Amino acid sequence: MSIIDTSIKRPVSILMAVAAIVIIGFVSVSQLSIDFFPNIEVPTLSVVTSYPGAGPQEVEKSVTRLVENAVGSVNDIDYIQSTSREGSSVVQVNFNWGANLDAATADIREKLDLINNALPDSADKPIIFKFSTALIPVMAFGLTGSDDLSYLYDLCDTVIRKKIEQAPGVANVDMAGGQKREVHVDVYKNRLLAFGLNIDSIAATLFLENQNVAGGYAYEGVYKFVLRTTGEFTSLDDIGSVIVTMKNGIPIQLKDIADVKWGYNEDTAILRHNGKPGLSLFIYKEAGMNTVQVADDVNAAVEELNNTLPAGIQLTKLFDSSMDIRKSIGGVWSAAIQGGILALLVLFFYLWDVRSSMIIGVSIPLSIIITFIFMYAFKVNLNIISLAGLALGVGMMVDSSIVVLENIYHHRWKGMGRYKGAATGTKEVILAITASTLTTVAVFLPIVFVQGMVAQIFRDLALTVTISLLSSLVVSVTLIPMLTSRIKVIKPPTGGTAKFLDKVDHLYGKLVALALRHKRIVLIPTFFGVLALLGLFGVIIGKESFPQVDEGRFNVSITFPVGTRVEYTDLMVKQMEKDIAEVLGKDLDRITTQIKASGFMGRFGGTSDYRATLRVFLFPLGQRIIGIEELIEKVRQKLKDYPAKINVSIQGSSAFLRVGAPIQIELKGDDIEVAAKLSKQILDILKDIPGLREPNIDKDDGLPEFQITIDRNLASKAGLNAMSISSAIQTGFAGKVATTIKSKEGTDIEIVVRLRPEDRLTLDDVMSLSVPSPNGKLVPLLSLVEFEKTFGPTAITRKDSIRYILINADVFDRPVDQVIADIQKAIAEKIYLPTGFTISYGGSYKDMQDTFSQLAMAFILALVLVYAIMASQFESLIAPFVIMFAVPFGALGSLILLYITGSTLSTTSAAGLVVLVGIVINNGIVLIDYINQLNASGIPIDQACKKAGERRLRPVMMTTLTTVLGLIPMAIGLGQGGELYSPLALSILGGLTVSTVFTLIVVPTAYSAIRKRFPMKIHED
Repeated sequence: MSIIDTSIKRPVSILMAVAAIVIIGFVSVSQLSIDFFPNIEVPTLSVVTSYPGAGPQEVEKSVTRLVENAVGSVNDIDYIQSTSREGSSVVQVNFNWGANLDAATADIREKLDLINNALPDSADKPIIFKFSTALIPVMAFGLTGSDDLSYLYDLCDTVIRKKIEQAPGVANVDMAGGQKREVHVDVYKNRLLAFGLNIDSIAATLFLENQNVAGGYAYEGVYKFVLRTTGEFTSLDDIGSVIVTMKNGIPIQLKDIADVKWGYNEDTAILRHNGKPGLSLFIYKEAGMNTVQVADDVNAAVEELNNTLPAGIQLTKLFDSSMDIRKSIGGVWSAAIQGGILALLVLFFYLWDVRSSMIIGVSIPLSIIITFIFMYAFKVNLNIISLAGLALGVGMMVDSSIVVLENIYHHRWKGMGRYKGAATGTKEVILAITASTLTTVAVFLPIVFVQGMVAQIFRDLALTVTISLLSSLVVSVTLIPMLTSRIKVIKPPTGGTAKFLDKVDHLYGKLVALALRHKRIVLIPTFFGVLALLGLFGVIIGKESFPQVDEGRFNVSITFPVGTRVEYTDLMVKQMEKDIAEVLGKDLDRITTQIKASGFMGRFGGTSDYRATLRVFLFPLGQRIIGIEELIEKVRQKLKDYPAKINVSIQGSSAFLRVGAPIQIELKGDDIEVAAKLSKQILDILKDIPGLREPNIDKDDGLPEFQITIDRNLASKAGLNAMSISSAIQTGFAGKVATTIKSKEGTDIEIVVRLRPEDRLTLDDVMSLSVPSPNGKLVPLLSLVEFEKTFGPTAITRKDSIRYILINADVFDRPVDQVIADIQKAIAEKIYLPTGFTISYGGSYKDMQDTFSQLAMAFILALVLVYAIMASQFESLIAPFVIMFAVPFGALGSLILLYITGSTLSTTSAAGLVVLVGIVINNGIVLIDYINQLNASGIPIDQACKKAGERRLRPVMMTTLTTVLGLIPMAIGLGQGGELYSPLALSILGGLTVSTVFTLIVVPTAYSAIRKRFPMKIHED
């Protein structure tokens, strides 16, 4: 007994199975985590090494090259790039997609262990970072309310951060800004020289004096006592009382030669919120945790903190990605519900029967519930991509049920009994609907198996659409026949709608008959016309990697001339804040300003007095009329006259989809001077390219340096070496952390030894230094070294061990591919590359090329799979070929609608083209299947084509309209994040609409023509 017969004869069993599915489904959906995107793991590892006090060239020589050579032998590497800045080395190892990053991390850690002893003593141990969406903070808060930034820092570090980190799911809280408390030992240079002291020896003395040491045990009677010497500092007086030397038998204390006082870290970032000084806290969640739940728990902790913090001090939310997630997912849900309602209205219009519409309508919620069960089983979270898959499938979930129910009704109207009619009607179409579903599902298999960002992003969509459609197929051959068999009387519709549809069927039959009589006139112009139009729209339509998503956040990165003092940077940035507030007006929510980097990001980009970042937060899109790109253009125009390099970039949960600037030109070559000249020539060319904004060389001007070259012979005669001289200079001017002291709260506060500010301001202060020799004599620094004013690089970038310069540019109001074409042409005409130099293109353009090549492969594989499934169903090699005529019509329809709506051919719209392959052929399958049945019964092929068209027009139009109308809310994309999934829906919407119109005429006409020339064996059931 078949599953169809079982379903009809055992209705209670079916209803119990449905009830069980519903219960399990609700339990599953309640356990699903919620996020904006799937957890995307970019195949990149970064090795970050801090080397305090070292310049870029020293960092490159002593750290970067060692790390590059060490990790270069790890398997599966695509390329290695590095940046050597003042005090830090970042080596980024980019692997091929699909590489095992856990194994790679272990290999890199093993390689780094081998070079640890070769690294400079003052360099920190290299740290390995793995990049994924989990590294994007889920929330940020600003702390303001006091001008005492050291107090705010201590409060945040000891109370606020600990409280928030206790919230479930919080992995880390990173702080930026404020003033970290330190103990400053500011040494008088003249007193240092007067007593013949070495500043390094003072730091060493403090370390030795600040010790608690266990000394074993002693016994007294029956008791055992632990021996412990207590010498740790507990106050500034303890530190100042340390004896640093003896003079004529008199002890000289530290306070006699230095000021010992409380201070704060001079390298701490300057941070403001809407002009008020404060701190920022960035919240990171644990991998796999529910972002929305984590945000709720953090918000609760912050509310509790705000109720207990001192008067005037308050935590203010800067951004909360859970709000974006709620809005985006709410938008997708809304689109899915609206699409489902529109699909049901189509059914009611055609069937004019509430019971029938509701029976088919059951397919949608039940298929979605089953999908939730499998999502929980496969650990797929609720995100904008997985839910877009459900919204995409809403209209298609009823396709199989429509065909089944319509065929059952057809037999019932002819007088067949309700049980036999349900069984016969379902069995007649089960092969056709199975093939249709499998062809639709098959197109997602290539997406699962391709590499790159495409697979990472669309795997969830592929899974949800696949499960929902397979679920709807099972529902259509079990629940639908069972429910229709319960209806005792089914009368054919006789109202005005039925008569209208009969006339449409009759008119369509005439059109098919006309086309069959003039096959060449129909087929030849149509075939060449669609190819010509495909070529035309393929050229004129714009292309980009991913659409921009307006989440209401953008960054303004500012770089003043290298060497600019932080006071001037701060002054200029304050004016920029006012200018941005003026130009944005009521659309501006708040601005967060940060001068110099700190915390997590400081490890990657270094920290500079001449750099600043303004994080601009707009009101949500629903509260403003102007889009983010237009507002950004206004900000660019307002700030263009400042003497600084300014770059504006859109931020948000989707920002990681666009790695780097939209346009990136890599100029490779080891000759720095030649590379600098070539890069400036390229920059001049870019300024004349239409659609480009903010072309810039990603390389700061030379860093003013005062190079000190040690005469090793003279130093050796004085009993000194390069390390002792360099260390004296570094400690005197940069400072050295000698040891720590405990605060009242139990945290460690660093004790920093250096010259007092008045003695370390000018270059003369450096040249007037003296270095104590081992025999106690003071040796003037001028007698040991040579001084030279010069300009050194602020950063040295390398790719695969070759130095390169990066030229960046943004794109406004023009497709990336068209801009790149103009750039390539201009560079080829005006730039001569010397031997050893190469130019390549990266940024969004390279991402687009890589993505499109992957999707092209997926498109070809989808065609092959779909063809194979249809060939197996029809037991014919020619019938599937005819049905696939619908594919070019579908592609043309997609491109036309994208062009009309001003959309581009992006990753999401191109993915829609791949999905379209499995959808547009469904109507052809239904037609050809019934044509074969009629032809097998003895009806001539032309007559069979006409009759099959008339008979299948109604289910074809119902399935098409339910899918099309189901996609309209998603295509409009009004909700937050709609820019991302709207092109996908538009692509399918346009393709399905155009292909259906042409398929209904071209497929039967072409099939008849081929059948007459090449008689085929009919596959009979």
